[in-house]
Amino acid sequence: MSEILEHRKDWLICHNCGEFQTIVALSPDHSLVCYNCNSLLHSGHGKWLNTATAVVVASLILFFISNFFPFLTLEVGGQAQTATILDGVGALIERNQWLLAGLVFTTIFLFPLFEIAAYLYLLIPYSMNKRLPGQHHVLRMMIRAQDWSMLEIFMLSVVVTSVKLTDMAELYLEPGAYAFFVLVGMLMLAYAKLDRRKLWAWMNTNNYYHTVENEYAYDCHICQALVGESIVDEYKSCPRCESELHRRIPQSMQKTFALILAATILYIPANLLPMMTYTSLGVTESDTIFSGVIELIAADLWWIATVVFIASIVVPIAKLVIMYYLLWAVHAKIRIGARHRAALYRISEIIGRWSMVDVFVVTLLVALVQFGFIYTVEPGSAIIAFGAVVVLTMIAVETFDPRLLWDAKDEAEAEIVARALESQKAEKRTEAEDAKD
Repeated sequence: MSEILEHRKDWLICHNCGEFQTIVALSPDHSLVCYNCNSLLHSGHGKWLNTATAVVVASLILFFISNFFPFLTLEVGGQAQTATILDGVGALIERNQWLLAGLVFTTIFLFPLFEIAAYLYLLIPYSMNKRLPGQHHVLRMMIRAQDWSMLEIFMLSVVVTSVKLTDMAELYLEPGAYAFFVLVGMLMLAYAKLDRRKLWAWMNTNNYYHTVENEYAYDCHICQALVGESIVDEYKSCPRCESELHRRIPQSMQKTFALILAATILYIPANLLPMMTYTSLGVTESDTIFSGVIELIAADLWWIATVVFIASIVVPIAKLVIMYYLLWAVHAKIRIGARHRAALYRISEIIGRWSMVDVFVVTLLVALVQFGFIYTVEPGSAIIAFGAVVVLTMIAVETFDPRLLWDAKDEAEAEIVARALESQKAEKRTEAEDAKD
């Protein structure tokens, strides 16, 4: 095995298009954007350490208050039902909705708790310049887990649920709800303030690894290290953070297409079958996603109907269409428009998780609206299919390699350069032959 050489370089590689960039001197508040595809390379964080540490410590306290104190109370006809956040998970388990309960529990409890614990394990030792074992593993896992921590989406679902219940009952916010709203803001602030590049540099100041001088390098999506292609081919991992690393994600197109196709098939029953059923005074009715939007419009709740329509109908369809388009563009080797396709890919990364709003709304309603003969809500058969659509599309975006979008353009430019060189050689041969004559 070749010896791996380590250096510190003021370079970055854009993960979305693969272009090299040189880092210029920046103030702490400035950000870096790729000159080629406009992807964000680095966010300015200002004086981040003290703020981020204080915010995370407060978040840990708020997390336990929001999860274990009463969250919402619903009053109907003199009866009251109080629920915590985790009561929704318990209600799903009671109805043998194990997959759905597991999805909700991991996205609103396990991943947020791990995120807070990871912040503390990293920031407190960093402030004291004390390195602890496994910190690079923790930071790597935290970066991967953050997309699956969905507290801000759950907060939106609380708003949607409150509006849905306005006409039929009185809904009261309990201490857990107030703590939860502050917690969401705190975690968003911590995410914005955390300077990941400085943390990686603190753990290992070297960010350039190679075995051959001047060899081509690939970027690590997790720690942004530059790794020579010989190391990528031989070890298939980043020497700094140990993340899996490839020239291109293996079988990216096949994996993405299979996931998107499965999501498309599941999206049909997710829209045709009921998302929830409700019984009032012995009369049972059901709501699909679309009929729920129609009911909100009929109740003049236009803004909340718009939110549900966009999150549950527009976003899933848009994400499927975008991913099919990107797959087709790579397969057809479309050479123009790579920049706008890269922008579409970034949009698909951001929007897909927000479709979980409907899943969380049903979870809250099942936990709260249990008043026997007066009014009861139960989860419908479409909810699992819809949750699977959200998860599959999120994984599909992760398996798709955005650098493939630029390969056809690079190949075309290489062909142009090759033709130009061949033309120059032909001209020189002609001139040489003329000179001889």
